[in-house]
Amino acid sequence: MAISQRLAPMLRLGLGGICIALSVSVAAQSLAPNQPVFQPISVIDQRGIEVKLPRTAQRVVTIPVPMASVVMALDGSARRVVGMHPASKTSIEEGFLRKIYPDALAITADVTRGGMFTPNLEALLLLKPDLVVAWSEPLEAVQTMERAGLTVLTLRNDPANLTQHFSNLDKLGRALGLQERVSAITSDIERKNASVQQALAGVTNKPRTLYLQQVKAALRASGSGTFQDFWMSQAGGQNVAGKLQGHQTQTTLEQLIVWDPEIIFLGTFDAAVPADLYANPALAQVAAVRNKRVYKVPHGGYRWDPGSHESGLQLLWAAAVIHPERFKPDLRRDMRSTYEALYRYKLSDAEIDDILHLKAHALAAGYVAGFSAR
Repeated sequence: MAISQRLAPMLRLGLGGICIALSVSVAAQSLAPNQPVFQPISVIDQRGIEVKLPRTAQRVVTIPVPMASVVMALDGSARRVVGMHPASKTSIEEGFLRKIYPDALAITADVTRGGMFTPNLEALLLLKPDLVVAWSEPLEAVQTMERAGLTVLTLRNDPANLTQHFSNLDKLGRALGLQERVSAITSDIERKNASVQQALAGVTNKPRTLYLQQVKAALRASGSGTFQDFWMSQAGGQNVAGKLQGHQTQTTLEQLIVWDPEIIFLGTFDAAVPADLYANPALAQVAAVRNKRVYKVPHGGYRWDPGSHESGLQLLWAAAVIHPERFKPDLRRDMRSTYEALYRYKLSDAEIDDILHLKAHALAAGYVAGFSAR
């Protein structure tokens, strides 16, 4: 049955029933036995190369940082991931996924060298993966793995919007034999984004926003062509670093003061919290600091700032933070229904508080009142 036919009854439920219907639909798929499909699989990767597998991938190494968590969410378990990037392991250890898939903590994370994306061939070959998932760049790294006899599926580096992100998920879903699961997840993200766009239609006041991937070691902002730039724009903000390119662009304290953002987002790849900026006297006159509008991005089953299977929740959260006067979702309800759909897990109020960093936002204007349990 086509995905549009399956979703039609859900759409007739109206906004109030969509999340419940999605939870039932996706959870039903995830409850199906995760058995390999014993038929040849063919996927066209980001390079335009046909990747062939004798069956659905069962032993997967993920080098792109978000993809270990994505594979686990798609499969409903950690069993297929046999190796991951060190930063993927850190996300599981620091975030929420360790509660859902505790066995993921035992998966090796030595598949790269130097903490970047250079493959550790010795470790990879010992794992005997039937598929290595990698960014399409650097190409030399991909070719090195292929020359060693490994099957590599390349994805688009750092997708800059939902279309590019969904293309990556589709390729991964095909290799895993989980296309229907991917379709249900991407449809839910699209619906959440549509609700944001409907609520913000006609908004002309777009606050100046800034996403800082790093603060502690160095100031790094995300410019144009990044997923962070995308969700800030979709949520009704304008990225003051938009003239920069890329997501690890180093900037200065002086430049931050000149930009004078009204809202600052702190990324999940860094330990910085709003209090760190509030305590810096050099930033006292920056609008976001002065008005207590510095926000730490949530960290759930994966970090919400890059594209992942939880991107719909990030769009809801960002829009509620940027335009609380226009958009007031019941984010806690949406988190519960989404986590039941993705992980078959029932979130407690305390767990939601932790994911949303409620304690770290004690001083943030309207945050605790807007996102606390009602």
